[in-house]
Amino acid sequence: MKKIYLILFILTSTIFIANAQYKMDISVNYNIPQSDNFSNDFKNGWGASGEVHYFFKESGFSASVLFGLQGFRANKSVEDELIDTSLIFDYDYQVHYFSFPLFIRANYTFFQKSDFNIMLGFGIGGVFMEHKEKQIGKHTSDTNIDKFNEFGIYPSLGLSYKISSDISIIISSGLNITLGEKKVRYIDIKTGLIYTI
Repeated sequence: MKKIYLILFILTSTIFIANAQYKMDISVNYNIPQSDNFSNDFKNGWGASGEVHYFFKESGFSASVLFGLQGFRANKSVEDELIDTSLIFDYDYQVHYFSFPLFIRANYTFFQKSDFNIMLGFGIGGVFMEHKEKQIGKHTSDTNIDKFNEFGIYPSLGLSYKISSDISIIISSGLNITLGEKKVRYIDIKTGLIYTI
């Protein structure tokens, strides 16, 4: 019986590989905070992301793994509130917020036989977040770091244009939402390349 299962697994894997195509998406991101506390405390941020797609030929459907690093710098008013004026030495603060998303996504590509494609996607996964306060002074520098792991979702919409048989330019936008204790929401606007691997 185990041999039968092994043969079925090998045959199924062979069929999927024969009828699939792998692509890699590399992009830079411009991020806009949306949730109230987040948008009040932090400026728009920058980041980068990568996505490995598994396209099922002729169907328009694909599965993918999305990963990235997004960074935000606090507004000056937030950093100024942390300054302790009672100290002998003068200190400034830099406050950063980093997000490390890791999503498994399901996607559908419209007009897949055309040079212009529209891709609709939805992802679920984990978002690893880091809140960093760095004290900057003449004599010492202390850093406080808080880390959080949250469940997140990521709906997105993208437009790509094929510039060669294996390479396309892609522009997309998505809404990053965490659903745990730290509720963070931001829109990313991404531009990059997607190519066959």
